[in-house]
Amino acid sequence: MTLAPYEICLLSAALLACLALGSLHLRVNLWLFSFQALLIAAATINIGSITGDQELCVIGAVIGLLKALVVPAFLAWISEKLMAQRDMGTFLPAPLSMHLCIVLFVLSFALAKGIPSSEVAGHSWLGVSAGISLLLSGLILMLTRRLAISQVVGFLVIENGIYTFALTQTKGMPLMVEMGILLDLLVAVMVSGLLIFKIQKSFEHIDIAQLSDLRD
Repeated sequence: MTLAPYEICLLSAALLACLALGSLHLRVNLWLFSFQALLIAAATINIGSITGDQELCVIGAVIGLLKALVVPAFLAWISEKLMAQRDMGTFLPAPLSMHLCIVLFVLSFALAKGIPSSEVAGHSWLGVSAGISLLLSGLILMLTRRLAISQVVGFLVIENGIYTFALTQTKGMPLMVEMGILLDLLVAVMVSGLLIFKIQKSFEHIDIAQLSDLRD
C-alpha cells in the first residue's frame, strides 16, 4: 500500500504527539508540537493541491504560521520568563504515558476502520486514525501533566486532532470560518499565557496539583 504524502505527514504528527508524552522538558514538547503543526499544515496544503481547493492551501499556510511558529514561540517565551523548563511531576510516569499513547495510536487504526467511509476527495482512514490518536494524546497530556503550560499544549494537541479528523473526513470548513477558529485559538493561547503569569504571581508556582489543594 502506497501512502499519500498527506497521510505520511498526519501519521508522523500523531507519532510526535506520542513522543511528547515521553518528555518532561517543556522546550522539547514545544518543539515537537511545532513540528506536529508544521506536518499538519503540510498535509492540509497537499490535500488542497490534490483537490484543487485553494482555500485549503491558504488555511495550511496560516496554520504553519500561527500554530507552528507564533504559538510555540509565545509559550516558549512564557516558560523562559517563569523559569519553568521542566514539568517536575506528572500524575502518570512519562514512559508509561508514552507507551499508553502508543497503544492508543495502534487502537486508533481499528477505531478508524469502524467509521463509515466518506466520499470526499482527500478522505483517508489513516488520516482519521491520526486524528483520533492526536485527540487521545492531547487528552492524556492534559490529564497527566501538572504544569499549566503543559495543559495548554495538551489542549492544542486535542485541537489538532479534531482538525485532522475534520480535514480527512469532511470537505472542510469555509475559509472564513477556519480563520475565525484559528484567531479564537490564538486569543485563547494568549489569554492562557496571561492567566499563567497571574497564577505565578499570586501563588509563586504554576503546578495545578498544588492549586487543587487550595480551599476557600
